[in-house]
Amino acid sequence: VGTGLAVSVVAKLVGALVHRELGHWPGRDVWILLAGGVCGVAVALFLLEAALLPRHIDFDVWLKRALALMLILAAAALLKIDRVRGARLAALGRTRALLLPIGAAVGTLQALTSAGSGSVLVPLLASTTDWTVAQMAAASNLFGCVVGGLSVGMYFKLGNFDLQLFYKVLLGLLPGIVAGGLLSRCISRGWFVRGIAAVTTCIGVRLLVG
Repeated sequence: VGTGLAVSVVAKLVGALVHRELGHWPGRDVWILLAGGVCGVAVALFLLEAALLPRHIDFDVWLKRALALMLILAAAALLKIDRVRGARLAALGRTRALLLPIGAAVGTLQALTSAGSGSVLVPLLASTTDWTVAQMAAASNLFGCVVGGLSVGMYFKLGNFDLQLFYKVLLGLLPGIVAGGLLSRCISRGWFVRGIAAVTTCIGVRLLVG
């Protein structure tokens, strides 16, 4: 998890910078989301340091299964999203109140599993904000960078990091990040959520059967 988060931080940082240069920033509300993410990392650190996670079971196996189910459920939720709901909540001024708890929940999840800033956060943003695809991608990248960076520090402290694996995975990720930032400008919201749903379903199934 620690190594995966470190790779994600660099990839998300590049993505966030690309989106910033392209003018995809979703506005000041993104800082509320980030504040929730920081709170989520604090919760994860408390759980790990206080030994509140069970030690008598194979935690890696159960974490893998839980992550797989989470991804599949997130994919199903994406396909069921009421695309008008986000705009309605924004018009009523309720979006900002939801961003802090969303950030805290996803931040805790990301710190414990290295996943969430895309597969879980995007469906939640799609159903609670009126942000465009490019703005959701920008927010997801910034969130993953900040929360992931704090989480990496947590795992360094706990001694869980593989530097060689970090370099190998990072080498293949960077070109795709830049390409994705450019493509987000021309992808419709409908195709975006369908694509994310398909990818997360495949990953979830692979984790369950692998």
